[in-house]
Amino acid sequence: MSTIARATRAQPVHLVVVALIAIVFVIGMTSSDRFATPLNMANVQDQMVALAIVALAQTIVILSGGIDLSYAGALSFLCVVFAAIAGDTTGTLLLAMAAVVALGILIGMVNGGITAYIGVHPLITTLGTSTILAGAALLITRQPSGSVPLFFEDFTYGRLGVMPFGMVFVIALYLLIGFMLWRTTFGTRIYAIGDNEAAAAVSGLPVKQTKVAIYALSGLLCAVAAMYMTGRFGVGDPRAGVGFDLRSITPVIVGGTLLAGGKGGVLGTALAVILLAFLANVLNFMNISSYYQWIAEGLIIIAAVSFFAGKSKS
Repeated sequence: MSTIARATRAQPVHLVVVALIAIVFVIGMTSSDRFATPLNMANVQDQMVALAIVALAQTIVILSGGIDLSYAGALSFLCVVFAAIAGDTTGTLLLAMAAVVALGILIGMVNGGITAYIGVHPLITTLGTSTILAGAALLITRQPSGSVPLFFEDFTYGRLGVMPFGMVFVIALYLLIGFMLWRTTFGTRIYAIGDNEAAAAVSGLPVKQTKVAIYALSGLLCAVAAMYMTGRFGVGDPRAGVGFDLRSITPVIVGGTLLAGGKGGVLGTALAVILLAFLANVLNFMNISSYYQWIAEGLIIIAAVSFFAGKSKS
């Protein structure tokens, strides 16, 4: 059975995550009568949009056997740049969008180029990039500044019935990336490189060029998340991306994508994002400090990695 066929089969981990979602949902319903209301469900969806987009980017990178820790600095930098250019007209907004998308792709290409052609480990490369971009964001402004047009801000808060526009966009994005991974040559190359990079190179796949393209796509998705976050904030926050480097990894691992690459996909990531969003919401209703939420998230990462490491040795 091919690598991509194995990766796209229904995995037991998906059923486990669905069961955990159900358990957390029941706990939420018993902890507060406001938990299952349409308003709260919409709020939960709003809160998961940015993480869902960045986790999707991380999924693509990890599937190829890499990792991207540049999101913290990249999101902060791109948010600041977007708000600085967007202004209050359609023309300046479109210019800001074009600039941020181009910068996001460029950041990704730099990460991919250094990793693929110079041979620096992606963890070191992207961590360095993140630090540089975080510093650049603070050089531009040390406090939230800039603005976005009111109609763009209204759009990020808009609803299609009870579903936020942001969540509609995320669903479409996951379907698009899922199709790309499972039904295109580029997707097959991603799985092949993650499964066995040396074998992929011997078979004639353009490994280096594909890696650059993977990180470029990661940067593009990061730019999309930055624009959404800026629309929600109404300003560019130079610390908007803090924590997203590690937070982006949690849904990927919990969703069943192996850190070594070559196995997993967007379905597991989507389910894990939902689980983590509901968990955070329930803990908020229970008046549990966000510090404990960080502890819980760290324990979840350790448990998930330990579980998959144990399976791979058996």
